[in-house]
Amino acid sequence: MMIWKKKWLTYSGMAAIMISLLVVAGCGAKEQTSQGAKNDNDVKTYYVGTRGTYKPYTYVDDKEQLTGFDIEILKEVEKRNKDIKFEFKTMSIESGFVALEAKQIDLIANQMVHNSDRDTKYLFTKEANNVKDNQLVVKKDRNDIKTIDDLRGKVVAVVPTSPSYRDLKKYNETAEPKIKFLVTDKGAAETLNMVATGHADASIDNKLTMREVNETLNYGLKAVGENLTPIPTFYILRNDEDSAQLANKIDATLREMKKDGTLKNLSEKFLEGDYTVPSTTK
Repeated sequence: MMIWKKKWLTYSGMAAIMISLLVVAGCGAKEQTSQGAKNDNDVKTYYVGTRGTYKPYTYVDDKEQLTGFDIEILKEVEKRNKDIKFEFKTMSIESGFVALEAKQIDLIANQMVHNSDRDTKYLFTKEANNVKDNQLVVKKDRNDIKTIDDLRGKVVAVVPTSPSYRDLKKYNETAEPKIKFLVTDKGAAETLNMVATGHADASIDNKLTMREVNETLNYGLKAVGENLTPIPTFYILRNDEDSAQLANKIDATLREMKKDGTLKNLSEKFLEGDYTVPSTTK
């Protein structure tokens, strides 16, 4: 009986050791799985607000896919930074700023430009992605508008967040008679429609956008006068530490894309020319 008891204790001890080893092995496997999940979760999703109706910069193509110059740059940034993923949400730019402050999105991609108000509230990427040349836009049968001075006393269709609206308001401080404004938050397609339908005498817009709208909708518009001051465009983010890190990654990737010609190639594909540099240096 004593011999049997000793054997039982021996077997019990061995079983306990085996169970302990299995538990330890199990913990190790669990820890390895958790580490793998952690690696998978290292990819951080950032939400991008964009109008989606501003061709060729941001628009929905024939396959119902969001694309355009601003969008494809971020897709390239995503490819080159494996820890970044972008999800796009279409919205007006005014809604975009509200969503940015509410942390519903993390950046805005829509040919964003500096101004004093934005500079105090938000963070811009340092690397410009594009340089826009804006011109006056009128109906083809109009020959009385060729310069900013010719806009006095006339109606100009503008987007409230555009630099041209800001510049024209400043011009109006001393202009007589003053320029009248027809304001819309629906973007260039709407301002150009206002000109085409006679609700406005003119607008100021990028000639590439005017060309796209003309070809698509046959508005019968033309760009007149000299190119206005070239305007560099950027991505805009919240002014916090996480956004600063994202902006640094976008900037670093943009520098790479400029160096290896990728940014120029995207510009030539979507904008039919190299608009990554000012027109004076083309």
